[in-house]
Amino acid sequence: MDILTRLIAGSGTSPTKQRTNTPAERLSTCKSICNTLTQIWRGGAVEREEDAALSYTTRLLQRLENILHDESRRAAPHSCLRCVASSQTYIIITKLAVSSRNTEIIAVSAQLFHILINGEADGLLDSKLFTRSLLDLVCYATIGGQVIVEERLETDLVELLFEIATKIRLDPDILPAWFHPDRETARGRQGIDETRRSQFPLFFVLVQYVHHDGSVGDFARTALLYLTETASKFKPLETWMIESDLAPQMASGLGALYSRLGRQSTALTRDSSTLPIVALSDSAQSLETLAEAPRHGQQDVKAFFSYLAFWQDTLNHCKSLEVSDTLLDHFQVLFVQQLLYPSLLESSDVEGGSTAAVITHLSRMLRAIEHFQLVDRILRYLLASPGAPQIPKEKNHRRQRMSMSRSKSIDQLKTLANMTDSPCPNLFNLLDLLVLSLKSSHAETVNACLKLLSVIVERHHCHVVTNLFKVEPVDARQRQKGVDELNGYLCKLFDYSEAVATDADLDGSYQAALSDGQVMLEQHSCLVCGHTDDQLLDGRVVTITRGCKLFEAVAMLLQNFFANDSVTNLYLTEALIALTACEHMDLQGWLLPQGDGQVDDNSTYNITFIISELTEQVRCWRSQFPGWDVLVSGRRLELSEEDTPVFPSKQPNNHATGLRSQSPSNALSIPQSRPATPKGRRVTTTEFGSINNAIAKPEGYRANLAERTLGQSPLHQSSQADQDAGTAEDNTTTSSQAADMDSILRTQVNVSNARTPKEASESLPVHAGRKQGSSLELSAIPSGLEESGNSGTSTPSSRDDTGLRSRASLSHVLTNAVILQEFILEMAAIVQLRATFFDEVGLKAKALEV
Repeated sequence: MDILTRLIAGSGTSPTKQRTNTPAERLSTCKSICNTLTQIWRGGAVEREEDAALSYTTRLLQRLENILHDESRRAAPHSCLRCVASSQTYIIITKLAVSSRNTEIIAVSAQLFHILINGEADGLLDSKLFTRSLLDLVCYATIGGQVIVEERLETDLVELLFEIATKIRLDPDILPAWFHPDRETARGRQGIDETRRSQFPLFFVLVQYVHHDGSVGDFARTALLYLTETASKFKPLETWMIESDLAPQMASGLGALYSRLGRQSTALTRDSSTLPIVALSDSAQSLETLAEAPRHGQQDVKAFFSYLAFWQDTLNHCKSLEVSDTLLDHFQVLFVQQLLYPSLLESSDVEGGSTAAVITHLSRMLRAIEHFQLVDRILRYLLASPGAPQIPKEKNHRRQRMSMSRSKSIDQLKTLANMTDSPCPNLFNLLDLLVLSLKSSHAETVNACLKLLSVIVERHHCHVVTNLFKVEPVDARQRQKGVDELNGYLCKLFDYSEAVATDADLDGSYQAALSDGQVMLEQHSCLVCGHTDDQLLDGRVVTITRGCKLFEAVAMLLQNFFANDSVTNLYLTEALIALTACEHMDLQGWLLPQGDGQVDDNSTYNITFIISELTEQVRCWRSQFPGWDVLVSGRRLELSEEDTPVFPSKQPNNHATGLRSQSPSNALSIPQSRPATPKGRRVTTTEFGSINNAIAKPEGYRANLAERTLGQSPLHQSSQADQDAGTAEDNTTTSSQAADMDSILRTQVNVSNARTPKEASESLPVHAGRKQGSSLELSAIPSGLEESGNSGTSTPSSRDDTGLRSRASLSHVLTNAVILQEFILEMAAIVQLRATFFDEVGLKAKALEV
């Protein structure tokens, strides 16, 4: 205590009182502080955690920080910075911080190191003494476990390592000071791990924070990206990273975050319970039940997708092929094979089960990932593709000129893969799960499958052109249609559209469909990625052949269009439109009529024929309701108007443009903007929803629409002038008309179910997570109608033994009729655009004939 007492009591010698107005005075004070800090360390008072020593040391360090910070803002020369670097005072600073166990001293020390790193003093960053001092400080206060620091200080310390990684990226020559690959490896597995950590402690500390949320995780992940990028420029680092814990840690961290994601399926979120597409249709759940859907788990979802983005960024930054292959191998084995696939396999489709949840997680993953190889590893493994990347099993199968480090990594991964008895997708793969789940009696499961199908076809179809659907090649000469044949088919679709409802501005809706269709063709994965499934590398075109189980399940849903939930029909039509936009998928047979278009035994397998049956069903309803066109027009306005609509005859036509502008689950989805097309047009979409982006309107509109009873429907609102009159007679008349319209919209109509699918859950294998003998039938639904709050909607009045709706309200049918009409126009638009985009019409041959 004698030394410290003399320092504090010394008259005029306290560095905190010395003047620092000139460069010479600042340098003198800096030298004095450095000397004093050294004396304090040698005296041991800080190590004994004496309060006076801690307080005085803190003031000294703060004074030194102020001097260096002030000097860094001035022009060179920076004499004080050189003084601290040359005297190696940073060693004393670290010793004082570690021995004091004082978070305030640690925080000030961290700020001093920030200044030193960015001060660019000659020879500082490639000094092994500086390296050790910095890493000792960070390791002690972060992963050492001997002192608890607050989140802000922890972030500041990890940011120091990020700054070092940035310097290494810009100047790889300083790497030998931080990376010591020649340190001898100790015996035993534990000894090997310790040696690797001592060889590159900077990397080891960063890996511990790679899965953290917030700024600390961002700094760690970005720093690792920079080090991965540097590996291609420094062969010893490349070798070390292949043999290091980077790949296992990254794959295990991703798996841990995935395991935290919820497995409870919820049909809709709280906000989406007021969507017009739900409020104006029949629903098996009341709006009150939907509104109670929990919003928990959002932080877990955010953490998982942040980590997934880190995976993608790492591979994008990595310039070393062998490091990339090592990362991808671990991603496939530790995440896809041992966690993602089993979660799909073991999911349950019982009421409130996990099938819908895990399929939704996969769908969102595939929406978020853009890296070609990551998607390839996921889809080809889950679909048991013959061309799926395999971990080499024998040395003679390894790629030529593979490094010894890469060979060791493969051997270790092979051993790890064989340690667990993981199920194999050769017996039951993602395609099997989709086919069975599309036949589920639970709408949320069906919707999740349809959304996943849309995402794969639209964004990643080029990976699985021949694996998703059963296909057969098409002769290019048979692919082209004559102009008359094309026009005839388009006219047929227009006739079907008019059969659904007559509209004065049908052409306006079709022009909007053409604009959206052009974007879909330009952005489809098979056109954008430039790669195709291995079996299509010769440029062949294929078509869906009869016997395709997946397409049969989709076609059956289309046949039951008016029995489906309206949200299901939105997902269904999105998936079909995405499939029509694929340049490698010919439309003949499964979408377009065969050859002369005559009805044959395969007609029920044809989308156009199914639409013709649906329009025949509409014609029956039109004969029952003379005001059908007015009703459909009113429903269209309800789904598209921003403000509270009025009677449709008093308003100009407002047609739908983009039926799938937003998803019913948009509260859990990240909106994505489509890039500008070659013509400069930008179309913004999220997933899909109501007509004319109506459900993306302000909350007030959606709430009003959900709260409004069908008796207050715009189909029955009088003009503003009549309302202003406010007479009792008018009020009585309005109430009477509202009651009449309410009664009409509640009218139950027969819904034809020509094909009834087998209940999926009963046919799933036991090993896929289903229990034998489980009864999954829906509870009986009363034949009478039940109101759902103030929304005016009704629950289905009748269902058959499979849970399908056999009767539905007119309100429900009207909503689906609007969806069907938009789908027909979208189909026609895609067919017309493909004729010119993909040369599917024989214009030149026709011109020669003329």
